[in-house]
Amino acid sequence: MLHLIKDGVIRLRVRVYDRVRSSRSVSELSAIFLIVQYFARRQPPSTKLPLLTTALRRSNHPLVRRTIHSSLKQWLQPPQSDVWRTEKIGWSRYENEIADPLMRKSLVLKAPTSGEKGVLYVSFEVNLLRLCQHCDIERLLAEYYLVLATSWSPLDCQPLLSTANLSPDPLFVQISNREDLELLRVCGSTVHPVPIMACDWIEPRSYAPKPRTIRPLDILMVAGWARLKGHWMLFRALRRMRKGLRVLLVGQNMEGRTADAVYAEAKAFGVGDRIEMIRDAPARLVRELQCDSKIAVVLSRREGSGVVTAESFFADTPVAMLRGAHVGSRAYINDRTGILSNPDRLHRDLSVFLEQSDTYAPRAWALDHITCYHSHRRLNAILRNHAVETRCSWSHDIVPFCWRPDPVYLDDRDRSELAPAYEELHARYGILFAGHVAAPRCEGTQRQ
Repeated sequence: MLHLIKDGVIRLRVRVYDRVRSSRSVSELSAIFLIVQYFARRQPPSTKLPLLTTALRRSNHPLVRRTIHSSLKQWLQPPQSDVWRTEKIGWSRYENEIADPLMRKSLVLKAPTSGEKGVLYVSFEVNLLRLCQHCDIERLLAEYYLVLATSWSPLDCQPLLSTANLSPDPLFVQISNREDLELLRVCGSTVHPVPIMACDWIEPRSYAPKPRTIRPLDILMVAGWARLKGHWMLFRALRRMRKGLRVLLVGQNMEGRTADAVYAEAKAFGVGDRIEMIRDAPARLVRELQCDSKIAVVLSRREGSGVVTAESFFADTPVAMLRGAHVGSRAYINDRTGILSNPDRLHRDLSVFLEQSDTYAPRAWALDHITCYHSHRRLNAILRNHAVETRCSWSHDIVPFCWRPDPVYLDDRDRSELAPAYEELHARYGILFAGHVAAPRCEGTQRQ
């Protein structure tokens, strides 16, 4: 009896968490409450401005967003715009990570030359703040165009504004969802939106798809063990699907949750004996498993671009996602790549999806639309056009790269040719990039 009660509590808890977290009305009401606090409080900008930027992330209502935009305008122009950087607004949530100066998931895409800027690709807000914290960012922006790949959606504008008005050139911001393009308008000329997502940087030759008729796995879910990934929806669906399916979950610890917590949910829904789990699988194994699966599921209601969706496409594995999910790659679900479903009919849709999986052609669609080669050409054109429009020199293009699972050069020769740029960044700014070792500096050499 006790275990039945325990299982019932687990099922109730995951459903309540999902209902509250995904509630549009709760999100909008919390945004209004934050705006009221902003106008009611008599506090310094460093305390009040985070109320506005948080409200911006939570509201989609046009009137609320216009109110936020109007209130933020004065803080986007000099000298008021300095407050984001001098008061380190929004930095506290990244405090532990930015204490470490090592740059991760970042690449030099073009070395600066006399009279011509280089290009620095920086993934995720924490690495942008590392630059702001540990080097002369204004001087760096005089030598490099900076391209930031955002990590989440709706994006966090506060780190972006830390570079406001430090350079005549904007911060080029790669989005995580098409809806972020509208949100970025709030930042004004401080940023230049780049309509490319992290899931658009995959190299297709990394995958060796198999015919779906010989794939040993029926359903694959690659996701961290966090509650927001929605594993429980798959467990509930499996209760009403035929037995004998091979269902594999691949993930890693996330937000304090481990595989044990997810397995406890599976048992609570009565399907603990119908799933397999792999913890902390290396990227190569994940790619192999994606090529071994008939279908994949992504059940997050809200996250960033959803790289795993595009990865599945290149493995020629169609994907089931939630209808209305705020995930960037949901825009890529169509009659060739997968299906959109609702939690209450997921069991029915997945059953049909499995039976018809061989009628989908996700890899063919992805090859035509979202390879790293497409994205390289688009990003290069955006940067080149900006240089031309601002009458700056542009004599050579950025080098191609892909995500695997971090940004890496497609050609090792580019890594070698750009090594002096990394050395220069370390010598002049003290910046060291993970995977790009700088030569030891001579004893007694001082950072400039």
